[in-house]
Parts: sequence; C-alpha cells; structure tokens
Amino acid sequence: MAESLVSIVLQQLLSITERQAEHELKLVTGVDGEVDKLTGNLLAIKAVLENADKRQVNDPGVKLWLGKLKDVSYDIDDVLDEWNTALLKRQIEQAEGTRVRDAPLLKKVWPSFTLSSCFCLRQVVLRHEIALKIEELNQRLAAIANERSQYNFTSEIRASHEQRTITTSVIAESEVFVREEDKKAIKDMLCEDSEETTTNLRIISVVGMGGIGKTTLTRLVFNDAEIESHFEKRIWVCVSDLFEEERIAIEILESLTGSKPNLVGRDNILQQISEFVSGKKILLVLDDVWNEDPCKWEQLKGSLKNTSRGSRILATTRKETAGNAVGSRRTDMFFLGELSAEKCWSLFCHLAFFDRATEESNKLEDFGRKFVERCRGLPLAVKTIGCLLRFKTEKQWKSILESQMWEIEEVEKGVFPPLLLSYYDLKPVLRQCFSYCAIFPKDYRIRKDKLIKLWMAQGFLEETRNEGMEIIGEEYFNKLAMLSFFQDFTKNENGGIIRCKMHDIVHDFAQFLTKGECLFVEMNGVQEPWTGPAIKTIRHSMLKFETEDTSPIPIDNWKKLRSLLIESKGNFSGDSNCTEYLLIDSIDQLTCLRALDLGAHPFFPPVRIISDKIGKLIHLRYLNLSGIRYSKIPEALCELYNLQTLDIRYCRDLKELPLGIGKLINLTYLENEGTPLSFMPKGMLRLRRLLKLDVFAVRKRGVVESKSCSLEGLGKFTHLQGNLTIQFCAIGAREAAPLSAMTGLRQLTLDFDSNDAQDEAFFLQALRPPPNLESLYISRLEAPILFCNWMMPLTMLKSVKLGSFGNCESLPPMGKLPFLESLHIDNMHKVKKVGEEFLGIERAGGQITSSSSSSSLSTSSYIAFPNLKSLKFLYFGEWEEWEEWEYGNLSTTSGGQYCSCIAIMPCLQSLIFQSCPKLKALPHQLLQNTAIQVLNITSCPILKERLQSSEDWPHISCIINI
Repeated sequence: MAESLVSIVLQQLLSITERQAEHELKLVTGVDGEVDKLTGNLLAIKAVLENADKRQVNDPGVKLWLGKLKDVSYDIDDVLDEWNTALLKRQIEQAEGTRVRDAPLLKKVWPSFTLSSCFCLRQVVLRHEIALKIEELNQRLAAIANERSQYNFTSEIRASHEQRTITTSVIAESEVFVREEDKKAIKDMLCEDSEETTTNLRIISVVGMGGIGKTTLTRLVFNDAEIESHFEKRIWVCVSDLFEEERIAIEILESLTGSKPNLVGRDNILQQISEFVSGKKILLVLDDVWNEDPCKWEQLKGSLKNTSRGSRILATTRKETAGNAVGSRRTDMFFLGELSAEKCWSLFCHLAFFDRATEESNKLEDFGRKFVERCRGLPLAVKTIGCLLRFKTEKQWKSILESQMWEIEEVEKGVFPPLLLSYYDLKPVLRQCFSYCAIFPKDYRIRKDKLIKLWMAQGFLEETRNEGMEIIGEEYFNKLAMLSFFQDFTKNENGGIIRCKMHDIVHDFAQFLTKGECLFVEMNGVQEPWTGPAIKTIRHSMLKFETEDTSPIPIDNWKKLRSLLIESKGNFSGDSNCTEYLLIDSIDQLTCLRALDLGAHPFFPPVRIISDKIGKLIHLRYLNLSGIRYSKIPEALCELYNLQTLDIRYCRDLKELPLGIGKLINLTYLENEGTPLSFMPKGMLRLRRLLKLDVFAVRKRGVVESKSCSLEGLGKFTHLQGNLTIQFCAIGAREAAPLSAMTGLRQLTLDFDSNDAQDEAFFLQALRPPPNLESLYISRLEAPILFCNWMMPLTMLKSVKLGSFGNCESLPPMGKLPFLESLHIDNMHKVKKVGEEFLGIERAGGQITSSSSSSSLSTSSYIAFPNLKSLKFLYFGEWEEWEEWEYGNLSTTSGGQYCSCIAIMPCLQSLIFQSCPKLKALPHQLLQNTAIQVLNITSCPILKERLQSSEDWPHISCIINI
C-alpha cells in the first residue's frame, strides 16, 4: 500500500508542475528546491518499497517504518492537493474574468510579487503556508529516507504489468467444485420426515472452519431443484458476527412477502412472520452464525413454530457452540471436513491449467501437486492459489512455491499465505484498491459502481489518454474478482456485476493489512472505542448508527479521516441532540475528507439546509447526499473544485442546484434521479468531464431563462453515458436537442408534462438520438403520436416503452423496428381499435406497402416485429377491437388459407394484457403463434371469457404458462 501511496504523491507533483507551466504561476522563492528534494527522497524510497512491503509481515520494525512513511505521505498528498486546488481556483477565476482586488495592499505586504503572480492576498498567504508545510514535510521525509539504510532493503524489479488482464467471466463455483456426497447427505437431512420428531421445525447446522466451503455447499443445496420443489418457501439470510435480530427478522419477512415491510418494532415483524409461515413448509438458511447465546434465538424461532411438518432451519457456522445456540442437537450437526487431495487437485487443475496446452500442464504437474499439498484441503486456499497461477510461467510457479510467504501462520490454518502470495502479485495500486475494502463490515454487499467511485476519490485510479478512470476501475474490479478477492455476485440481466461480497476470511485478511487505517464502528448506544493513540491513525471509517443515544464522537481524533461513510439502521426522530446530527454540524473540521457518504438517512428533519461549512472540505471528491430531505444546496458547495461525484438522488424537497455549479470542472457523475429539480443551471455547460447525468430538467415556466440551461445546451454534453431522462415540465419555446453525438448513451427516457402538444411535436421531430441507443421510453405525451423518422436508423434499439399518451387514438407503427425485442405500452385511454398500422404496413391501390415507403412489397418481403419477444399492454380503458390481420402466415379460415405474404411476431414468447376491460378478442393469427410460452391476462373480463371459450381455447391450450 505504501508504494501505491508514494506513486500517488509523485503523480500529484507532476500534475502541479505541468499546471504551473500551463498557467505561468510562479512559485514562492525557495520552494522549487524543496520540491526537487521531495521528489528525490520519494523516488529513493520507492525503489525499496516492494521489498519492504513483503518484509513487514514478519518484521515489526519494517512495519513501523512503513507506518511512518504512509503517515507523512498522506500529509504530503494533502498539501499538494491544497496547492493543486489553489491552481484550479486560479484557472476558474481566470476563465470567469475575475479581476485582482486589493492591489495596493498586496504591493505593500508583498513588494517582491507582481500582480500577475498572485490574484489576491489570501492566495499569496496560502502559497506561503504551502511553502512552509512542504519544507517541514521534507524534513520528516528525509529522516525516513535515511532510516531505510538500517533495514538493508533490496531494490526489486517487478515483473511488467503492462499486459492487460485477460477478460473472462468469473467462474461459477457450482461448475468447478461440487461435494456430491456432502450435498446428498445434507439434502437427506433436510428432506427426511421422521415420526420421532416432536417439533415441526428441525434445526440443522453445517459446521466447519473458515474457507472450508460451508456457504458454497449450502448455496448448492439451497438452489437444488429437488430442494426447491420440496419446500413451499425458501429464505436465505446472512447473519454474520454482528447479531441483529430485527434485521434478520426484516429480511425473513421481505423474502416471504417479496417487498420491504412497512412495520416498526421487532414484535410486529415477528408476528407478521408467524402469520405468513403458518401451515407452510419452509427452509430458512442462516448463513455465517457466530452468536452463542441461545436466548438471542428464542423469539425468532418462536415466530416459526406454526410452520408445517418438515420445515427446516439450516445454519452454517465455524463453531459447534453457535450451532447449539441456534438449537441444533448433536445428531443434527453436519461437520464439513477438509477437501480430499483428489478433489483439491481437480479444483486446482480447473483453475490453474485453464486454457493451457496438455503438454504444458503435464510439465507443471509436479509444482501443482506441491501447491495443493500446502493448501491443506481448504477450497478457498486452493481457489486463491489456482487463480494466481493461471497466467504464470513455469519460472514464476517455481518462485511462488519458494516464497517465504508460506511460512506465515495467521488466522485459519494457512489460508493467509495463498492470499498474501496473490496480494503481493498485484501491482501496488490494485493492492490499495483491495485493502480499501476493509472499511466495510463483514458480509456487506458492496455496490461495484460506488466502490469504483470511492477508489477514484482516493486517487487510486489514474486516467490515461485512451481510458477514463471509470474504465480503469472496472478493469481493476474484474481483476480482483477473477482472483477470488470478491465473490457472491449479484448481476443484471446482461450478466454485468452490480454487487458483490468478500468471503469473511478475505475480509479478515484485508483488515489484517489495514490495521490502524480502516475502521468500521457500530454505534449502538454503548461506549465506543474512540480513544487511544491508534485511533488518530484511522484514515477511512464507516459508522453504522443503531440508535440516537450514542456516545459523543471526539472530532479532534478524526481530523485525518479521508473517508467517512455513514449508515443508519432505521427511523430516527431527527432530534438535534443526535450524535450524527452533531457530527454533520462539525463536518468542516474533517478537512482531509476525500469521500463523504451521508445518503439515505430518514432521521433528519423534513427541511434541512446544508451548512456553508461544506465548502471547507476542499479535498472532497465523493459526496453522497441521496435520500435526505434537503431544501437547498448552498453556493459554498461550488468551492469543491475537486468534486467528482455528487449524489443527490431522491432528495424530494430539493428544487434547485446552486447556480455556480459550473465551477465544479472535475464533476464526472451528477446523480439526480428522483429529485424534482425545476431547471438545470446554465453554468452546467462548463462541466465538460460529465459522464453521468440521470435527469435533465427543462425549465418550468416562471424560471428566468438566463439562469437555466436550454435543450440546445443539452446537446453539448457529448460524453454522457448510460441512461438519460429528459423531463419536460414546460418547454415554452421551439428548442431542438440533437443528441446524435452522445455515442455512449444507451437508454433515453422522454418524460413530458408540459401540456403543450405543438412544442412536444416540434421537439420529437428535431430529436436525433445516438445510433447506439438500446432503450427508448416516452411518457405523458400530449402531441398526437408520431412515428419519427429517426427511429428506423436505431439498429440497436431493443426495448421501447410508451405510456400515458393523452391524445393518441391509434398505436404507432412499431412493427417496422427491425431489432425490437421488448415493447411495453400503457395508459392509452383514447385507443379504441388497433389495426394494421401497428404492424407498420398500409395499403395503396390494393397493394401492401410499408408505411415508411410508397413502394409495393413482394409477397414474402415483410416481417412485422421480426425480433419481438415480449409484448405488454396495460391500462387500455377504451380498447375494444384488435383487427384480424388480413395477410398473415399463421392462420386459416373456413374459406381457405390466407396469402402468406407477411410474417408477424415470429419470435414472440411473452404476451401480457392487464386492465383492458373492453377488449373482446385477439387476432387468431396471434393465438396460433407457436413461439408464445407465456400468456398473462389480468382484469380483462371479456377477453378472459373469450379465450376460455371452445372457439379460442384449443388455439392457446398448448402454451406452457397461461
């Protein structure tokens, strides 16, 4: 970690030098030499850091030396960032045309300075203070550099890391390693129904050391098809070492009901659980149980007593005493042993020899056998070392096998040595990224995008010419995941990782590496460990508030914090005496903060104004205020020139952004979904680094035009990526917003609420979405529906949602979109009839034509909705008729066969209708589509009766899910 930190400081020095040259800002006399000394000492120290970092594990003296180095490096980074921020401010004020004031006073106090070299007294004083700080820090660093000679460090040349990570999917554990015998034994214990059982609820515990594979095995059992069919309800709860009875109960109830419970109080929640499980056969998995107090489990088990015979609780734990506490008898404990040598070898081969030639694998077998032997039958150790060796050469295998790291005996009988080997194989910045995760508690579900932004805030990610920091962060995350530092992934529909967890032993390892730097504290009303000399070394902390009645936080001991993440358990009153309230009120004292997360706190008063003190946090890069009911953000926030991420999602009372937001020239992510902003300040046009903007709000009527950014201005944000919503509260002018240059945009939502049909129609026709758009959502449109010419070139468009069109009497010709896979249409209250126009065809002189062309079609040239898989119609209050298709390839009549000149929805799999009370029937060609697998009819009484009739039922009875 020290090596990465030193690299960050050196990069800061380079950045400042370049910016000074660019803006011709002369340094205070004497600082040039100090900067050169600083750079020289850092480079000399960096040369031995690879060796020092490895030796600190066994040598307390080296660890102490590295601690002093990290401490001074953090301080140097703060001073350089202060310097860099002053240069940024100079750059911004020059761009705004700010004139230098107090010129006579400057000449009197600093006669040796010209007005061109300083723009106000405060800046001159600041530069002088920076010079003094650099001189003092240089003395500290020089002493540390001199001390390195007494440790006889060697300079190590690291293997080149220029080769990019090979991108592969994270290997599914179920495909790699299955304990078939163990899995079968646990399944038998879950499914057997003994007459001797005196209770409906049998409690089974899987007991084994950390890293042995308890959770992996239990997950395989939990997801087994036989187990799924055996139990009516299956519930998975991660307990962890912080026992929280109410949280566990809430998660159980949420799993049972499918939604978060709107209940307060443990008794109410447990009563609700009891009602839901009554008479049902359930399987409740309690993963990672530590608590050994039987009394803690009594009320929870009591809420499950009315389950039906055959219900089970399955707990995983490292300790037999914890299994006893839950309620497992000795005969109901399954002791998971070490993996056999044969299976360890099988798992190792799958990972280490992946994609290697057989000849090469055979050559490495002897080394591989020795590695497996040292893993002592622990799957986590095998997995870690196997992933590490996957892309190594024979020479590197030999070097790793001979490493002194195998002699380390820390925690869990030898899991740490493989983790240390894998850790030290990472380049320094990746080590820093991994060890930062020690800030989170055990079993915490880490959001990938948030983690990457926190890495950015700490300066771990360095932008290149070709790749932004977020791309580098994604690569680093994937590398750590591939090496098993992350696991238990939650993925989106496209297979991308959204969240992850760390194995508890890997988390222990991260805490082992960052002892004294990262701290998680649960504020539960008892005296917290705020005192002691070590507390002043904490740089990153996460606080979890359990109650309002917590011990005071001595801010003086936290002034070096660089990360402060705060979470709350539940509803708080918002009393001004609340510890967290007081902490926020003193936030200006935490001047070293790079990341501040105050999001989603329900206990603040309904209206709360952020103090101007926020402007003192000049190093801040990440600020999360989401979900808090702030009514105003002060202009002082615009002094945070380094800010990269501003999260104000779901701030329901926030109507305006500060007008000076254009000063935040480093702002990359502005997350404002669910926040009812009335306009976007014109200064936003200066945010040229902006990659993420959730919502662009077109100004409401009454907002002064000179304050707001126009629709035309939106088109200048060419770097936007991901999803964008444009909210039209009131357009008020014929403004165009061609977005074709936003090639990174994937989803576009147009939300109209202007009640101006002409302005809306003008905008729709002028809009030019980017060609790579995949999803398009349009809602609350008053203009008569138009099929815009720009839709056809959107060859990547796969999903369309249309809703609440006030004046739409017929559906647009969506059948012309060649790659459309999902179509969702709702709240079309004026539509009474759907005809051929919906398919994208029309007639001219008796010939079938495309509605986009006047030329006739050949008898086999047109396919309507060629790739559509999912079609939904919701809330069509007046829809009565869907016309039969006169030309189709799926139907016959008593009069003979239709001409097969048009194919319609050949790929359709899911067809859903909801609240279409007047709809009488569906086209026979649609009902005879053999590709349909799901037909869902809800609140459509006439249609339901027709489909169940003898006329239609034979056509749909073959559908798998009706």
